[in-house]
Parts: sequence; structure tokens; C-alpha cells
Amino acid sequence: MSEAGSTFLIDIPSSIQHGQCSSFSPRSRPPLQSPYPNTEPKGSKRVAALNAVPVHEQKYHASIQEQISSALNEIDEHVSNDGLSWYRHRGSMSTPPDREYPGQATLSLAEPTCLIAVSTDPIVPIILSSTEQRSKFASLDALRRVVVHNPGDDASVVETIDNGDYLIPPRSTFIYSTLQLGQQAWSDWQHLASSNYRFDLILMDPPWTNRSVRHAGHYRTAEDQSSDPFEQAIQIVETSLSPQGLVAIWITNKASIRANVVQTFGSMGFYLVEEWIWIKVTTHGQPVTPLDGLWRRPYEILLLFQKRQAGVDVKTRRRIIAAVPDLHSRKPCLKVLLEELLPRQPQVLELFARNLTAGWYSWGDEVLKFQHEMHWIRSEECKT
Repeated sequence: MSEAGSTFLIDIPSSIQHGQCSSFSPRSRPPLQSPYPNTEPKGSKRVAALNAVPVHEQKYHASIQEQISSALNEIDEHVSNDGLSWYRHRGSMSTPPDREYPGQATLSLAEPTCLIAVSTDPIVPIILSSTEQRSKFASLDALRRVVVHNPGDDASVVETIDNGDYLIPPRSTFIYSTLQLGQQAWSDWQHLASSNYRFDLILMDPPWTNRSVRHAGHYRTAEDQSSDPFEQAIQIVETSLSPQGLVAIWITNKASIRANVVQTFGSMGFYLVEEWIWIKVTTHGQPVTPLDGLWRRPYEILLLFQKRQAGVDVKTRRRIIAAVPDLHSRKPCLKVLLEELLPRQPQVLELFARNLTAGWYSWGDEVLKFQHEMHWIRSEECKT
């Protein structure tokens, strides 16, 4: 982290392990050592492509790229002077199996197993055992569209007979469902808890319309769903965010998506207070694609909004986060950085989540994607 607190270097697998306070390490792929092949247009084709980009958008990305260059130089100086590295060694982490699920459970925290009898009513919450570290279910389907909570201060293992084991971080809560289909379970959870949860932070990574992602088939986009997931998320923000709470939302580099997000939150009285740029780099600190690329930019953007009094001058703060990419669609866990902006022991909800986080609520139809046993290997105890 820079002295000004605006530049950070993060190791993605380490950030995930720390965010889950896990005694296991996330499996990862070998880190990228050199940039991807350059497919950007050149010569007159680049000029034509650049001319098609509105001037204000060109200036916006030019300012980002200038700040990224400065941040990478700053990080490189620290790395070189202090004998550090742009990433933590991943040599001991083998590539996850190609098959969807391994045939045998391999996570082992303790011998005792608690067999959970799930109610036929799917909206009844499931509270994992606080005395046994393993809870067994007949099927993964038993966890769908229902609130599942681990009340313990230690990780728990959910054992499913048909799909293997899932690692559940301490004090974490999740809904394995789309936002639309999980609404009833969420409402009933609040009713049973006699509390209308208000969150200090709602983090989201909506499935924006994206042609390359849709063709790759890695995860669902907005076009694949009957109603707009972003609009569903906005409804949850309106009912579940605390008055001074933050909303953090990942966007693509498409100008129309950024404009839509800023306009939507602006109409609700939110101001853009921070803008975090994740620049994807190689093991030598090079952007994975040309920094000034037009077709494929090497960075992603997280916008942070907060309600402020009308007429108050709000200057957006920009921060740069450098990290060597990990598995596809797996972003850095920013728990440590985000919680610096929040009160002590904050209430946090992550929407469209693809993994769990210790102490947080997570909701999404891929919320257990990276919790499966095939994504973890045993390692040293979590260092806090």
C-alpha cells in the first residue's frame, strides 16, 4: 500500500484465504508471466476505432491509464528496492480438476458429523451446527433458495452426498439462489430474526450484458435472465442499506453501463465517492494487454456510492489495485480494504457472489462456485 493509501498490490489467492480466514489455500492456475498476444488494431484501423470513441470517454480512460502507469511505477520501485514480488508463489497449488465434481470428499476439519434434516418448507433457514464441524445433506438441492448460516467462529464443512464437500467460512451466511427466487427466503429470515437487516456495505458484481462472456459460456449474463438482475439488486439496496451505507458495484468498461449505473444511483441521492481500478498484471508487473487498448482493456472498475446531503461538493477518490489474475471470473477479495471504510464489525451483503466471505452475507446462484472442495488445498493456519 502506498503512503497515500491510493495504490495497492494484492495477491488474489492470499486475499481470498484471508477473507475466509481459512486453514486451506485456494487452488490457482500458474501466474501469467508475459502479456497476452496483442490483438489490438494498428495503423489506420486503430485511428478509425479511436475516432469512433466519444472524446469524453477517451479522456476518461486516458486519465485512468495515466494514473495506472504512475501506480505501477511506484509499485515496481517498492518491489525492486525491498526484494519483493508481484505475487506470492503458487507453485504448490495444482490446477483444479477439469471434472465438475470430484468423486470423493477430501476436506477434513474434524471427524464428528452432524446430519441435518431439512424441512420440506424451502424458506426455513438452515443453521449449521456450532458444535460439529461437518454437516451432511442428501443433496446440494437442499441448500437452494434458503438462508444457510454458520454461527461458529470456525469454518464448517457442508457435506453433500451427490456433490462432495463445501467449505463454509466462520460467521458467514448465504443464499444459494438468484436474487429473484431467493426473495422469500430472505424475507422470512429477517422475520424470524426479528430484525430488518440494514447493511453498512452492499457489494455487487452484476452479470452485465457482454458478448465475449456470453459466447465463452463461463457465467450467466443479463440477457440470459427473464428480468434485469441490476434492477433486482437496486430494490435490495433500497430496502436493506443503512442510511450512511456504501454501495460498491463492479462494472465493465462499456460507457453505457457506467452511465446507467451513475445515473441510477444519482437519481436515488447517491454520490460517486470512490473509484477503484483493478489493473491486471503479469508476474513482472506488466499490464496483461496494452494499457491503451481499445478492444480489450486490462483493468476492471469498482464504483463506490454513498448518500450525501444535496449540494455537498463530493470529489471522487480514485485508487489503483494491481494483481496478477487468478482463475477466470475470480476477482481479488477486497474485504480488508473495504472494511477500512466501514464501522467496526460491519454488516456486509454481497450480491451475485461466487464465493463466501467470513462474517458476510452472500447471495447468488453461483455463491458456492469457489467453495467446493476441488478449489482448496490444505495450508498453514489463517494469518490475521
